[in-house]
Parts: sequence; structure tokens; C-alpha cells
Amino acid sequence: MIVEKKHLDGFTLLNVEGVIKLGESAQFFAQTLERTLSDDRGHVIIDFSKINFIDSTGIGELVGYLGRFRSSKRDLILVNPSDRIRKLLHVARLDDLFPTYDSVQAAIAAER
Repeated sequence: MIVEKKHLDGFTLLNVEGVIKLGESAQFFAQTLERTLSDDRGHVIIDFSKINFIDSTGIGELVGYLGRFRSSKRDLILVNPSDRIRKLLHVARLDDLFPTYDSVQAAIAAER
């Protein structure tokens, strides 16, 4: 798994590539979110356009960090998740918890 971090207009953008599943990739994803929570400010946009797969462990990390970010009055915003990930979030009734957009620009415009 590869994560590239950028700062855009008061937001932190995490471009994530690969898979997020039980094991090293989920642990790396969690560590990235932890560092972003402690080191950066503002809302966090996670670009899912290059995520091939996410399992329940990855979803669990997202949900766990959602609460921690919200406690800091920050959002975790999802951008361009695949249809499979959207369906997974819907089935788990999590789709209403995460603001979701089709592009980074749309997310920034809507969340200002």
C-alpha cells in the first residue's frame, strides 16, 4: 500500500493506492490516519480512486478514526470510492457517516 499526503486549501489529502486488508496494509493505514490526526489540521480527504480492495478490517479502521477525527471537530471525507466500496458502506449502513464525493475538487467546494 502506498499513501501520498498533500495539503490543499486547508485540507489534508491522502492519496491511497493498493489494498487495505487485515495485516500490514491495515496497520499502515491506521498509522497514517494516526499521524494525520496528530500532525495535521483541518478535514481529511481520502482519495479511494486507486484502492483495489478494502476488507472489514480496513472499514473498521475508517470507522474507528472517524470518531476520533470528529472528536477533534474534523471530518474524514471519502473521494471516488469504487462501486464495490460504496455498496459495502451502504450494506454496513456507514454511507451516511462519511461525506463522499466524486472528486477532490467537489469535496473541497462542498466542505468549505
